[in-house]
Amino acid sequence: MRPNLLAPKLNPGDTIGIVSPSWGGPGVFPHRLQAGIRALEQMEYKVVTAPHALSSNGFVSDTPAHRAADIHSLFVDPQVKMILSSIGGDHSCHLLPLLDFDLIRRNPKIFMGFSDITVLNVAIWQQTSLVTFNGPALMTDFAEFPDMFDYTRAHFLKSVTQAAPIGEVQPAPEWTEEFLDWGTQKDQQRSRKLEPLHGWTWLKPGFSEGILVGGCIESLQHLRGTPFWPDWQDAILFFETSEEKPSPETVDGILMDYQNMGVFERLRGLLVGRPMSYSEEEKQRLRERILERTAGYDFPIITDMDFGHTAPQMTLPLGCRVQIDTRRRRFTILDPAVR
Repeated sequence: MRPNLLAPKLNPGDTIGIVSPSWGGPGVFPHRLQAGIRALEQMEYKVVTAPHALSSNGFVSDTPAHRAADIHSLFVDPQVKMILSSIGGDHSCHLLPLLDFDLIRRNPKIFMGFSDITVLNVAIWQQTSLVTFNGPALMTDFAEFPDMFDYTRAHFLKSVTQAAPIGEVQPAPEWTEEFLDWGTQKDQQRSRKLEPLHGWTWLKPGFSEGILVGGCIESLQHLRGTPFWPDWQDAILFFETSEEKPSPETVDGILMDYQNMGVFERLRGLLVGRPMSYSEEEKQRLRERILERTAGYDFPIITDMDFGHTAPQMTLPLGCRVQIDTRRRRFTILDPAVR
């Protein structure tokens, strides 16, 4: 197992830089940007926005060259200690040929986002060994009204502010997938309705340790057949589905591709985020498809976990070792994610 490159931990008063590597959400919904910035400032952090982070050019924020330059500028800025994505999208893949991975390796910093930011999280980790973070985004999570969910905030802080093993992760007590329209600012009128949770689904028994790798399963598709496709040896794959709601059968097809590519033979475990907008019947179909696709493998599986496009969400550090113990119903992150 190759050694991880760790970024320095985040301290009170540090500066967080905001980028928009894919969709130009801040330019379309500036009130969400400002709400997210206020939340970070209330947590005693300073915030700067990259030069093109507020741009909006159709389905992307700006040109690929400008978006890549924004990431480079924040990595080399000595005042910036963390780089946080404003939101996802579907075109972070534009940046892959333009990123200077040597520059990133020389200037290790906390890099965080989810959804389409999966493309950058995985590529940066694969090319540099820098631990990256599948975690909350500025506009979707930090901008929650009237406050960021406690579970999301606690896991974010534990992951990036403590140079110690993250430890055992517990399920969230409540969850939501409700969407309050940003265009009419209904999201500023009340908090989203939370429903009680009764833990995760311990789908397949076993005990294992492995390296966290993954993200949004649709976004991972952008990396197949490229130099940025990750090394799955001894990995624990985590995946979740986006708000576009690929059907259980569509996910089944992707997982069959993984089986044909030899990915499952290398895995030590599988973690699946709670799917957004699925009915209970669709969730059960997804579990059945997962069990069918992995029937020939003995690694443990947990589903309906707290990461991805529902809220609240945990923060998952790519490259860190984790342990799954289904008998004791424990999921533990064994390594520190920062130094």
